[in-house]
Amino acid sequence: MTDTTPLSPAAQAVLDALHTENSTGPERYWARANAVAALRAVADQVVPEKLESYGIRYELLRIADELEAA
Repeated sequence: MTDTTPLSPAAQAVLDALHTENSTGPERYWARANAVAALRAVADQVVPEKLESYGIRYELLRIADELEAA
């Protein structure tokens, strides 16, 4: 998780909301993993695949994918 590739503003905002100044490496890793899981759950619960609001679902899953890959 030492990739220095810049994140999109949306993905960075999620990480900024999770990280505190006192977070250590393992805490930061688990915060990111939890954020990915939460975003995927939100996409499934708020915007199910059956709905036609794919733009919102796609954006939530895109942010989760970006955080997972970073």
